[in-house]
Amino acid sequence: MVAMRISIATNTELSSRFFASKLNPTNNVLLNCAYECKLPFLSMASRRVSVNRCVLSMSGSGSSTSGGLTYKDSGVDIDAGSELVRRIAKMAPGIGGFGGLFPLGDSYLVAGTDGVGTKLKLAFETGIHDTIGIDLVAMSVNDIVTSGAKPLFFLDYFATSHLEVDLAEKVIKGIVDGCQQSDCVLLGGETAEMPDFYAAGEYDLSGFAVGIVKKDSVIDGKNIVPGDVLIGLPSSGVHSNGFSLVRRVLAQSDLSLKDQLPSENTTLGEALMAPTVIYVKQVFSLTSISPRWLHIAMLTNAKT
Repeated sequence: MVAMRISIATNTELSSRFFASKLNPTNNVLLNCAYECKLPFLSMASRRVSVNRCVLSMSGSGSSTSGGLTYKDSGVDIDAGSELVRRIAKMAPGIGGFGGLFPLGDSYLVAGTDGVGTKLKLAFETGIHDTIGIDLVAMSVNDIVTSGAKPLFFLDYFATSHLEVDLAEKVIKGIVDGCQQSDCVLLGGETAEMPDFYAAGEYDLSGFAVGIVKKDSVIDGKNIVPGDVLIGLPSSGVHSNGFSLVRRVLAQSDLSLKDQLPSENTTLGEALMAPTVIYVKQVFSLTSISPRWLHIAMLTNAKT
């Protein structure tokens, strides 16, 4: 039997197809993205401007010369994010990886933090709040699992100008669901009510995950060579990245979030709000089969 050297690429979504497409008069770009996003698609670019510092959860700098839209066109400056990370690295040397590693006996605690970006804007517009918490958990646990770490616990931060208890409960329920999918515990969090800071009915979210991995079991990608096998795990859609560009495309089209998708019993808004897949159980079921996994990466966007 031939021993395979294997790497895993999670969240291989259709973003590269989406970014490379032009916004055409028939507005098929966004509809096709939402309609076809259930198919696996390899996107060979990291979602981070720099590892372990989630300054921008986006890729693709520079303006398009072909008539398409880029992240810079939608207001996201990747170069500025890279420059900030470069300066942070001078003050806090040693940062790196999709999660930060802290030594603890024969193991490492692996920590990560993230948000859900401007997908929140669509949550406000669609009124879908019960799954955005799943996105929040996914964005952190999917990062720390790339080191081979098993998620232990999660903390959340929920901020709003006026606390609407029923709405907040829906959001937290999604966080609990995400933790259950990750086999980790919602250990605690912070609810901040800050008058006049956010628009009425709006809120912001941050999440923090901590996991653990034995020092001799860390997956770091150091031994990857040409010829290794790459396995891509499919996404549920756009997940929680790229929504600045998605919203810009939507704004320049005559599409509505209430538009029905072709041959689907769902709207465009519902498709875009599909929660991020949590890959914890998938990854550990694969790594339990073979100890030869060399690297795991979260691939969420592709450069134009």
